[in-house]
Amino acid sequence: MMLTDKHAIVYGAAGPIGSAVAKAFAAEGATVHLAGRTAESLERVADEIRSAGGTADVAVVDALDEKSVDEHAEAVGRIDISFNLIGHQQFFGTPLVDMPLADFEQPVTTMVRTFYLTSRAAARRMIPQGSGVILTFGGYGEPAANLGGFQVGFGAVEALRRGLALELGQHGIRVLTLQTNGIPEAVPAGFPEKAAQAIAKHTADSTMLKRAATLSDVGALAVFAASDLARSMTGTALNLTAGAVVN
Repeated sequence: MMLTDKHAIVYGAAGPIGSAVAKAFAAEGATVHLAGRTAESLERVADEIRSAGGTADVAVVDALDEKSVDEHAEAVGRIDISFNLIGHQQFFGTPLVDMPLADFEQPVTTMVRTFYLTSRAAARRMIPQGSGVILTFGGYGEPAANLGGFQVGFGAVEALRRGLALELGQHGIRVLTLQTNGIPEAVPAGFPEKAAQAIAKHTADSTMLKRAATLSDVGALAVFAASDLARSMTGTALNLTAGAVVN
């Protein structure tokens, strides 16, 4: 297996993407530390992992809180993989010039703060061991209208990812983004069906392959990025857009 004896923290592990990644890591032999705000939903994911023969533990962690992140990382001890999949409130549909400042700032602050805190906590433990992989999700594509601070936040995270990769590479630590064009399967439960169908169609139509990436695709690429097969990759984004974004 590709991740045998590795310890992976997945922040936001109860969400559709986070749970898919956590299950994929566990299936490849990693001990997965599921972190999020709601113990009940995290336990459901952990139960699925354990039922499949994997190893998982659960911790309630507020990834916006410095103390919460640092105390959890200290409790975990060895960290080989850190993946930030924290969700955030989205304010779509309003032009930037008409948007309240608080609505614009919210996704930017959430993305940058959580990625910085979780990456810093992981790196402080990875540096002494001389190895580790820090992952983020989303990437930065072509500009689109009426997304508020959503795309700005992704751009800021990408800048931080580059800086971390530059500073941490000398310690054997790799920092990568899994770049997406949207995962229709990850649309929240209860989302209006017609709207979800429209999102799925738009996502597929914008790709060269005329299909969207799936949760299974995300899990498989996350395993590859975290494994030694990708040991010469850092400071870059792994393109999972099915051709919607051309690098």
